[in-house]
Amino acid sequence: MLRHQDIILQLFCAIADRLRSVDRKHPQGRLYLSEIVLCGVLFVLKGVSFRRFYHWLAEQHLFSQLPERSRLLRLIVAKRDFCNLFLASSTLFEVLDSFGVEMVHPWRENRSKLLRRLTRKGFSNHRWIVGRKLAITLNGNLEVVRVSDATANVHDAVFNETHAADASIVLTDQGFRQRIGTPGNFKICRRGHWNERMWIETLFSLWTRICQMKKSFHRSLEGFRAKAAYLISLTNIVVNLNERLGFSRLSLVQWSI
Repeated sequence: MLRHQDIILQLFCAIADRLRSVDRKHPQGRLYLSEIVLCGVLFVLKGVSFRRFYHWLAEQHLFSQLPERSRLLRLIVAKRDFCNLFLASSTLFEVLDSFGVEMVHPWRENRSKLLRRLTRKGFSNHRWIVGRKLAITLNGNLEVVRVSDATANVHDAVFNETHAADASIVLTDQGFRQRIGTPGNFKICRRGHWNERMWIETLFSLWTRICQMKKSFHRSLEGFRAKAAYLISLTNIVVNLNERLGFSRLSLVQWSI
């Protein structure tokens, strides 16, 4: 197992290397872009509320001038577009599946007009949730290539157009089948066939156990999408670091903090 200091250092070096060409600090800012992205990645990896994460981050003494909590949260959300730089390239075979995220308890579904605009009730992982759904495409190197989101009540097939890559064969389950118009490069796999699809199930299990991503309570769509973007960045960074350090490529356990 890696020590917390080693984990933070390895993640920061990988982030700084990828953002080298755009790593700047605002004249009135306290953190460089790479440091803001590091905070977002650590927040996802920690798997707790942002208030608890901020107290933990302050105790680490990583930054000489750490912004105030709400200011840091706004910075993390504002810089989420730079996470697109961590997306991987397509390969011949890819795997597509959806991941449901509960954002409010079902009994509280209709108590907030704001939440009614952000969430819907849908069926995910054999249970009803009120939240949103992420569609994730993994390439043959176990890196995330594409990501999109929608409310939990939509059918998985609504993601087909976004995740259809003409140069790749995309392995999916029955949920992505359309009566008319299923993309020609989609391979609809029956249960027990094409075990390569278990790659993405393993990843979803790690997100649930290590990052506590199955339940994530947000009050804005920007905040939810920012957390998803940093989660994807964390996944691709760790996959590459695991290969370099001799760990199993699809593993997050040794990176838990």
